[in-house]
Amino acid sequence: MVTVDRVPHSSLHVSKPTWWLESRFHFSFADYWDPARKNFGVLRVLNDDLVKAGAGFGAHPHRDAEIFSYVVAGQLSHADSMGNKEALPRGCVQYMSAGTGVVHSEMNEGSETCRFLQLWITPDRSGHKPQYGSSVYNKADRHNRLLQILGGTGEAPAWPNTAKLHSIRLHQDANVFVSESDPLTRFELSFGPSRQAYIICIEGGLQVDEVQLDTRDGARITGRSDSDSSPFVLQAGPSGAHFLIVEMGKAASR
Repeated sequence: MVTVDRVPHSSLHVSKPTWWLESRFHFSFADYWDPARKNFGVLRVLNDDLVKAGAGFGAHPHRDAEIFSYVVAGQLSHADSMGNKEALPRGCVQYMSAGTGVVHSEMNEGSETCRFLQLWITPDRSGHKPQYGSSVYNKADRHNRLLQILGGTGEAPAWPNTAKLHSIRLHQDANVFVSESDPLTRFELSFGPSRQAYIICIEGGLQVDEVQLDTRDGARITGRSDSDSSPFVLQAGPSGAHFLIVEMGKAASR
């Protein structure tokens, strides 16, 4: 059996530092510090952001982090010091390996509030060459299946009903999947040895074994032992489920 540790959305830190931003932090970030929520394996940041139209995060630096954003609503515009600039809508992903250093901005240049998830993964080493990538998807790509949007340095899990379309390569042994599933759609999954996952229910409801996740809830999923490969079940709720999974090794890279 696996262990499912629910992270209710009511327990997330809500940051409203300015009129245009509302963020929910799954892990310690910025001025929020909780020693029990520093990271989960190599997953260091998971922020659920709402950015009002005509505003956003101006140019700022990063280094030695694998950063990606998954757009839920509206559109997100990215620009960086490598010369990349584009705006992407719902269901698309923007990825940046900050490596030795890069400056970027994330703006909402659209007319409606933009909701996006931003995740940071600790790289396998410092000093990578900075790089940028993006992938454009439509609902059919992730409908009632697991769409792999980012791959890593190791093998992806051999889960059933999985699609891999233009997935971006992370500098880490981690894999990221999304799904937008109809009511009661069911997935039976299992881990390899010493693997774990973090799930966020983006919209709708999702049952993970016997644990119910509501909109914006997260969950930490681990095996009972390093050799545990027991199956577990994901099932969309009566209104369907839009969710994201980060699958990774148990040990942090550094």
